[in-house]
Amino acid sequence: MKHVVLAHEVDWHTWRSETRLCLHEQIAPDAIQWRVRETEDDFDKLGESSERISSKNTTSEEKISLPRINLPRALMQDLMILLQSYDPDRFSLAYRLVYRSLYEGLTRQDINDSDRVLLKEHVQDVLQETYSFRKIFSEFVASRERQKLPYENKNYIIEANASFCKARCAYLWEVQTPYRRMLWNGTKLFFGPGERQSPHVTAQQWQADGEGIWREGFYPHQVLLPSRERVKEAETLPELAAAAMDCRACELCGPAFRTVFGVGQAFSPIMFVGEQPGDQEDRAGVPFVGPAGQLLDQALNEAGIIRAENYVTNAVKHFRFILKNGRRLHQKPEERHITACSPWLEAERRLVKPKVIVMLGATAAHSLFKRFVIISRERSRTLLIENDVKGVVTVHPSYLLRLPDERAKQQEYERFVSDLALARSLVEL
Repeated sequence: MKHVVLAHEVDWHTWRSETRLCLHEQIAPDAIQWRVRETEDDFDKLGESSERISSKNTTSEEKISLPRINLPRALMQDLMILLQSYDPDRFSLAYRLVYRSLYEGLTRQDINDSDRVLLKEHVQDVLQETYSFRKIFSEFVASRERQKLPYENKNYIIEANASFCKARCAYLWEVQTPYRRMLWNGTKLFFGPGERQSPHVTAQQWQADGEGIWREGFYPHQVLLPSRERVKEAETLPELAAAAMDCRACELCGPAFRTVFGVGQAFSPIMFVGEQPGDQEDRAGVPFVGPAGQLLDQALNEAGIIRAENYVTNAVKHFRFILKNGRRLHQKPEERHITACSPWLEAERRLVKPKVIVMLGATAAHSLFKRFVIISRERSRTLLIENDVKGVVTVHPSYLLRLPDERAKQQEYERFVSDLALARSLVEL
């Protein structure tokens, strides 16, 4: 009997490495015992494991040159989800599925096969909890009432959602579950023992992401591409924001740090729509927090509008930029980016249900009216968007920051405040 000890509950690296070794030797599924380590010296009890090897900066795969195993991409994705299941036999089931696919001709078409049925059940269960957890975490972020989120997990899903959590909230947070703690300090991610193992965690017990058994590829990373149906069916803004974190509708998701979603509550009287997040917004995960946002806050105050009581978002949710001398410089989004993001803006409008929409700049106006808009022609007047929703087109506050002449800047700023006051008056009608 071959014994394999996994470093943690979702040890994708060890399972994959040992699976390749076992398949190379054609070891039958019932001749392998898989289990998660219980103590620090657990690896030494049952022979060599890929975790002990990895601590020496090498892997089982490097010690033995193995032919690459080509499996369907869909199967590998399902297996990565399967390893998040609470089923104690999940590692055995995962190996058995791979073994049977290679040596017994098992395929996705064998829908009545007992192993395929069990895989489908576990995948559905894990994904259902993942969607639920992301909604809960998004609501936790939106409330801003506390920094720690207690969560009673059903499956081992926390690690696979680390990237989602970092994207959803750039500030300090901690998730506490019975089996694992996860901490983001605003700069770096850490994993620690869960409440079941330790009521309190010391500094020495936290393990940094990217090191040791938490290096890239050592645990699953869950990407949930949002479908149009899920976007249209979202019932709350936090649920919609959660879905947006894994948006891959255009290429801007690659270089940007995160999706920057709107901030505010449903049924806000005014919805402010800007162009796209800037450098500081992309880092903070919140729209209008940089210099343009500070100027907007000042103008809102003078116009008698409380930002926190309204909704602020952008037409494009990812930061488009070019790198120059190490700096990320704003680059205007193109029409394809506006089109790709339009389902998000439409869903935000559906849930916010604003009485007035203020379009800050030409890109925002283009996204709402589905046509190119010249600001000088449309500015400072009441426009009808649809039904009873009115619109006001004005400049983007970054335009005011770029004006070189102080007198012209002051005049334009006063006109900007007047535009905002017009929006407020439309709410009061």
